Amino acid sequence: MLRQASKFLCPLHRGTYSPQIRRIAAAAKPAPVAIVGGGPCGLTFARLLERAGVDYVVFERDASFTAAQKFQGGTLDLGPEGGQAALKSAGLFTEFQKYARYEGSCLTIQDFKGNHYERMGGDDRDRPEIDRFQLRQMLLQSIPEQRVKWNMKLLGAEIQKREQDSGSTSAADCVLRFEDGTSERGFRLVVGSDGAWSKLRQVITPMEPTYTGRLFIEGAISPGNPQYNAAVALAGPGNSLATGNHQALCVQQMSDRSYRVYMAVEGPESMTRPGGQLDLSNQEETCGRINELYSPWAPHLRDIVAAVEGPYRAWPLFQLDERLFARAEENKNDLPHEERWKRVPGVTLLGDAAHVGVPNGEGVNHAMTDARKLFECLEAELKEAGEGFDQKADAVRIERAISAYEADMFPRAHESIRDGIGMMGMMFAKDGAKKMKEILAQTPQDAQT
Repeated sequence: MLRQASKFLCPLHRGTYSPQIRRIAAAAKPAPVAIVGGGPCGLTFARLLERAGVDYVVFERDASFTAAQKFQGGTLDLGPEGGQAALKSAGLFTEFQKYARYEGSCLTIQDFKGNHYERMGGDDRDRPEIDRFQLRQMLLQSIPEQRVKWNMKLLGAEIQKREQDSGSTSAADCVLRFEDGTSERGFRLVVGSDGAWSKLRQVITPMEPTYTGRLFIEGAISPGNPQYNAAVALAGPGNSLATGNHQALCVQQMSDRSYRVYMAVEGPESMTRPGGQLDLSNQEETCGRINELYSPWAPHLRDIVAAVEGPYRAWPLFQLDERLFARAEENKNDLPHEERWKRVPGVTLLGDAAHVGVPNGEGVNHAMTDARKLFECLEAELKEAGEGFDQKADAVRIERAISAYEADMFPRAHESIRDGIGMMGMMFAKDGAKKMKEILAQTPQDAQT
């Protein structure tokens, strides 16, 4: 009976069977996987499910595909074991090569006075750059457009058991509530890839990211800028990092040959808000104040800062407590019990939603690895399912897959957050450029970040 009813799942057979058989077929059909958030890791996971023929839906806060084409941030370098491996699994590596800029992997380091200057990397490093916008568009175009529900901003989630269901809790009991007043439930698996301020994370832990006391202020240098040639000399086709005096200056070339500039400073979270020292509501006045902050810097670096074009954007740096991912058996997880990561059947997190930390050069690689690892764990479980579909058995298999994924993700998350703390400490240290130069000189080029 179920084998016959399964024909109903094909659109060509719709309307062929009686309402009774349709109900049987619907009951036998796996519910879709819910992916909250359409960034690189959520879309990578969606693409992997698409290739495997697993039903899914992506809930994205952007209003439309057109809105998703707007500003997406700077450029990303994808490592062979991170983003590249995920794209290969997703069948998108050849497409990625159309955008990959291997020459963009070069890095220039110096301190705020121009000392300890070093340029390294280039075509021989297997960490090509791609604009964040290009990566996201490539992933979006790799899945059917009807798979994405736009303008779906998640406000919260809760586990709400159905009264008539006396079985164990599963993803079907996770209710997603959206800003437009709608709610969704009844999924096979719920995956949060909704970034640093994930609303889905709240069902797993009440922990929120904390401000680190540092922030980036972003601007640009376009080809028509008087300092454009200076930016070319500074960063070339890749990246430049100058550090010291409790500040940093990052310059990176984009695919259109313009440059994104990130001025990293220390200060309160309110620093760029109305009334703050660098009030971004008054861009012209803020420009002068930023210049004052960089007045002790070398003239060639100070000139870059003075030439940065607006509009300025602020990126306060937040991170989760690394202890969230420490192994309890080693007595390293001394968080209060209520703040620890709780296994919620059928629900898990990817990328910044799971383990947001300050930049360490590996964020998108770790996020896309999360997507690949979760898919591989699911694939290993579901391929053993055999014919027919049993919802309870499926929930057990999915829970095993999530547990295996999280066992792999936890140590990577712990290490990533700690690496970010070390990277930021070095970036803002008085001798940060010297230390970074020494570390990178000892690191194989294909592993440098």
